[in-house]
Amino acid sequence: MRTDQPEKHEETIEALRRAEQKYRSIFENATEGIFQTTPDGHYLSANPALARMYGYDSPDELLAALTDISRQLYVQSGRRAEFTLAMQQYQRVLQFESQIYRRDGSIIWISENARAVHDEVTGELLYYEGMVQDITGRKRAEEERQKAEEHLARYAEELRFKNAQLEADLEMARDIQQVFLTQTYPSFPRNLTAQESWLGFCHWYQPAEQVGGDFFCVLPLSETEAGVFICDVLGHGLRAALVTAIVRGLLEELTPIATDPGRLLSEINSSLLAIFRKPETPMLVSAFYLVLNTIDGKMCYANAGHPRPFHVRRQTGVTEPLRFQESHGPVLGIFERAAYQNSHCYASANDLIVLFTDGLFEVEVAEDEYYGAERLLAAVGKRMQLPAAQLFGEVVAEIQRCCVSGRFTDDMCLLGVELRRTGLADSNQKAA
Repeated sequence: MRTDQPEKHEETIEALRRAEQKYRSIFENATEGIFQTTPDGHYLSANPALARMYGYDSPDELLAALTDISRQLYVQSGRRAEFTLAMQQYQRVLQFESQIYRRDGSIIWISENARAVHDEVTGELLYYEGMVQDITGRKRAEEERQKAEEHLARYAEELRFKNAQLEADLEMARDIQQVFLTQTYPSFPRNLTAQESWLGFCHWYQPAEQVGGDFFCVLPLSETEAGVFICDVLGHGLRAALVTAIVRGLLEELTPIATDPGRLLSEINSSLLAIFRKPETPMLVSAFYLVLNTIDGKMCYANAGHPRPFHVRRQTGVTEPLRFQESHGPVLGIFERAAYQNSHCYASANDLIVLFTDGLFEVEVAEDEYYGAERLLAAVGKRMQLPAAQLFGEVVAEIQRCCVSGRFTDDMCLLGVELRRTGLADSNQKAA
């Protein structure tokens, strides 16, 4: 029995030596910093990884230089006290993140996992031990991400503010455009009420957005002559609405020649060409202008690439597109020296002239199938005896029910001119 005891003792010593060697290898070669510190803030031990992390050439150099952890290591005053308090309360800290000074004065971020070590017999606190990670890269990434989020938040707020301003501007533009569009129609002769007027008017206007590129107006040329204008600017929205405002201004300037439809369209074309030369994107404007005389029902009109209006002859039960003796002219604002020829025909009492833009009928009703002008003509024709306002409402409702999307995707406008009676009025003087 006695001869075995020395051998067992030697085996125990060897096992302890190997365990210490294994621990020492882990301690020396770990990629994370490992430390032991006293409760009052002195390093007892540090591994090479911690020394390198803190900018020292060796653990011994670190132990010699860092003699007051609270004052020398942590950037934030009182951070060591927070570390110690957490140890007292929980006996450990996890992911305790702090900024610390390296030897050269530069600052890095670290994360500590540590525990309090006590004497097994007396329970006395001996030291703190733990591991340290350099999390500077992650913190910088977080700071960059936070800055990006703050920048995006500021940008979103600025965008919301600008959108609110734009909404307010669009609302004002919508109100202004509604003023542009004829709200109170002139009477013919002008001394009559709207109900007594020899010409009756009604419209249905529906922009795709808050403001649109469709425009119409009725010009009182004399006691017996009305000028009826409708146009459609390519596209919709604010840009198109601005062009309609330009067209409206041109109409006011050209009122002295407004009895000649072809000449009026030619002058508008020349003016738009001068305006549209600068923008890179051309602005196409289709237009139709009609002059109707209540004395004999004579109509004179010219077309600039616009859909042909319908002539609803209620007495004979015929609805047909207006006839042209001359070819149509091109859209406005593209071709110099474009010719717009006048055509003529006559309307009878109770006839209705229906002007419209292509947004009314160029709507998809099935895959690659559109409502079209022919269906529109039929829809108007079967309702020809209805009052114009009711006719318009039913036609619009029918088209909308047929739409694949259930709504009009382009600006849409209908304008009706009804010749209620013909003959000589009491006055044949020019309107002021």
